[in-house]
Amino acid sequence: MLFQRGGIYEKRNGTHRRRPGGDAGRRQARGWFGGLAVIKLAGKDTAGQFSLLEMLYPPNYEVPLHVHHREEAVYYVLEGEMTVHIGSDTSIGGPGSVIDIPNDTPHRFTVTSPGPVKYLLRLSPAGFESFIIRASEPARSLTLPPPLDVLPDFEKLNAIMAEEYGTESLV
Repeated sequence: MLFQRGGIYEKRNGTHRRRPGGDAGRRQARGWFGGLAVIKLAGKDTAGQFSLLEMLYPPNYEVPLHVHHREEAVYYVLEGEMTVHIGSDTSIGGPGSVIDIPNDTPHRFTVTSPGPVKYLLRLSPAGFESFIIRASEPARSLTLPPPLDVLPDFEKLNAIMAEEYGTESLV
């Protein structure tokens, strides 16, 4: 498969053809727990192989300790800086950094730059993006959403995340 701006193209018989439905999962922006998640490629675009999201979080934001039992995660930092704790290791990721998190590895991160952090998130295999859609609201713009007025029911969301999506909160 060849991924190009404006859709997904498959090479067949020496030519590249646009795959029907290639934009179905793209450009779906979601307000996600104080951050922004833009689904660039969903599982339906990649035959379930992976999903690709662009994530944006404000300074000092902390993603709590959790573990994906199904997916491997790869972060590619575009802007800002984050401190990532993976198992017993700590890494600082700035623009151009690639951070690989194997499945079944507890991890968390904190945005440590004075401005937001923006990164690409590749999850393989795909599927967790469905939880992001389920547990978020459509974004009004491609900027950070306003702070949450009412906190979600984290106990309920953590149970759904663990039972249906194989991701466990460790806090």
